[in-house]
Amino acid sequence: MIALPYTEPVFRPPSEARSLILQVTNGCSWNRCTFCEMYTQPQKRFRLKPQEEIERELATVAASSPDIRRIFLADGDAMTLSVRRLRLILEAIRRELPGVERVSSYCLPRNLKNKTGTDLAELRSLGLELYYVGCESGDDEILDRVSKGETFESSLSALRKIKDAGARSSVMILNGMGGKR
Repeated sequence: MIALPYTEPVFRPPSEARSLILQVTNGCSWNRCTFCEMYTQPQKRFRLKPQEEIERELATVAASSPDIRRIFLADGDAMTLSVRRLRLILEAIRRELPGVERVSSYCLPRNLKNKTGTDLAELRSLGLELYYVGCESGDDEILDRVSKGETFESSLSALRKIKDAGARSSVMILNGMGGKR
């Protein structure tokens, strides 16, 4: 059993049940969606985890469980990190756990605006190959009503950028979010 110092609660997609959860941020960089209470507790206030802490945790995992194959970068949106920071994290994963086959992360479309297709292709080459994108809805009125801070076009642009970089996406849609009129 790997005992990393998580800031609870920790959330991950169901398909990441067998992945090592590596918290590289705490909370959500947006945290304004009216439908989401995942990161509203005081201890989940958004912050970036220092690189030294991340590397220490990876060394701990490597010493006790070197056979890790999948890593999920938590919390709410690791893609808020700069390309430089993501590169450092992915290089540390590769160095400490060379058997890792896949790295994944939640992704807010807005946090890909300042990342180029070349940036995402580089991150893909370093192992980040799956983005869980919370589109929630394709209707701009509903997205505005729930304070998502995204539009259909911003989500579509992010999804295209991910695909063009050779990575994969898993889109989250909240059925019924529009409610009854």
